Amino acid sequence: SVWANSGSAGEFMKLLNNSANIAFALDMLRVGFNGVSAAATTDPDTNTNGEDVNIGWQQIITAKSPDQICNLDVYLDYAGGGDYKTLDAMASDLINNYIPAQFRSHPGLTVLVGADLVAEESARIYDNADKPSEKKAAQQLPFSIAGRPAVVPPFFPGKRMVVTILTNLHIYTQKGTRHRKAEHVEDRKTFENTYLRWEGYAVGNHKCYAGFNEAKV
Repeated sequence: SVWANSGSAGEFMKLLNNSANIAFALDMLRVGFNGVSAAATTDPDTNTNGEDVNIGWQQIITAKSPDQICNLDVYLDYAGGGDYKTLDAMASDLINNYIPAQFRSHPGLTVLVGADLVAEESARIYDNADKPSEKKAAQQLPFSIAGRPAVVPPFFPGKRMVVTILTNLHIYTQKGTRHRKAEHVEDRKTFENTYLRWEGYAVGNHKCYAGFNEAKV
């Protein structure tokens, strides 16, 4: 109602369309990072991140190029007794042991890291930061890991880490299959947007994708 009674006559539809486009884009990312299968009838109550909507990027690599996924039990122990002491060490292992040499210095190589891992490491650094330089390092954590640009993508599993080039993650939509509809449904007292299409995910070069199985971290 706030939108409908503000701005010019076309303001409501503009805001509504922008909101819907953002929601659709975020859902595409949600499924890309979490998708495991493509069910004939999906169950959003059970699969809250679209695990049954489509086969996402991590699942594609796990199924077709399993050597690119670290599927071992991994312990991130800042006290020094685990497999890794820092996120830098985790990312460096992926880069040096799973990514071929021809991609390691690629300017687009990026570390995708889950929010849970970043939160844990940030807390550790802040707890031990007694110098301005250490506090600055903590503030830079979400943006740089192992000397590479780092991002915390939306809906990315909290304990997952992936190293790849962002343009290596593809989404394809079959030509002629897009159907958009927007309507006011009085019975449900809502204005609904739907976007139906035949869509698939792909990884351009499997060798330029390396990640941890978050269930083992």
